[in-house]
Amino acid sequence: MFDTLLHSLAAVAIVMAIVAIGWLFAHKGYIKREHKGLMTKLIINAGMPALVMSNILGSLKLENMGNPLVLIGIPVLSMATTLLIGIILALIIKPSPVRRGGFIVMCAFSNSIFVGLPMNRGLFGDQAIPYVMLFYMVNTTFFWTVGNYLINKSGEAGRGEKTKFDLKTGLKKLLSPPLIALAIAIPLLVIKYKLKQSPSFLEAFYSWGPHSTVLLVKDSVLKMCEYVGNIVTPLALLYIGSALHEYGFKSLKPDKDMIAAIAVRFILAPATMLMLCKLLNVGGIGSGVFVVEAAMPVMTQAVVLAASCDADESFVAAGMCLTTLGCFVLVPLLMLIMRLIGLAA
Repeated sequence: MFDTLLHSLAAVAIVMAIVAIGWLFAHKGYIKREHKGLMTKLIINAGMPALVMSNILGSLKLENMGNPLVLIGIPVLSMATTLLIGIILALIIKPSPVRRGGFIVMCAFSNSIFVGLPMNRGLFGDQAIPYVMLFYMVNTTFFWTVGNYLINKSGEAGRGEKTKFDLKTGLKKLLSPPLIALAIAIPLLVIKYKLKQSPSFLEAFYSWGPHSTVLLVKDSVLKMCEYVGNIVTPLALLYIGSALHEYGFKSLKPDKDMIAAIAVRFILAPATMLMLCKLLNVGGIGSGVFVVEAAMPVMTQAVVLAASCDADESFVAAGMCLTTLGCFVLVPLLMLIMRLIGLAA
């Protein structure tokens, strides 16, 4: 148990170390304000689409799961619920318009890969990976559709623009490069899953002469996507560190908006996921992974998106840092609770 705890906390420590490097580079003048535009463009337009393709097509294997539709449905229902909770809380506590979208996104979506994956591997071993990838697929789809739209609306408020609904403009904002990558990757994943259920097709494919060339091209494309996608998390964390330097550590002081978002992220989100797993009779490693994923910190990409849309970047960056630091307390507590209820050995 102690080794597992250390591995889990090490993942959190790595995140904060890279943020600290970003802060130091900004302090030294290596990362300047004029560099931030390039960093956001690299993350959103190149890194994220590649990360989506490599993770979904390269790591997610639906055939290794019992009932993929039920397993997909649980994170969908969980995120829809936390989104609704975030919207209701936003109506109650009334965060400023420029941070409203970021507040709701902080409530609903978690850091499923950079913190969530090592955390779950430490708890459940390599068997956790398919469930992490499934959660990641749903989390990323929701974030680049609903989350993207909400943060864009906050950006409009920040720029003093009118928020009158226009279908063409709304669709243009939704069609971001990561969402386009998702629209390509998910159908390909389903096709791949269906074809693997057909032994006659596989036999015919492997007896077909050029099959080795096709597999080489596919593997090369996925490897390229993996290389490019690997820039996302470290570059986003360096960006967050530079943003914290720009806004100062005073931005980390939690106000009522921040406290509410942290409460949803660490208490209501995992509780909602646990209840859904119990209601839909999903147990074992799958339910354990989903509960851990639901309790992970705020997404790093949310900070970059808020910056690119002129929303309240400092608020989201502070939320990401505070929830990541909070994992040092949450992880041991979560592990204890999960062992008590039988979700972890």
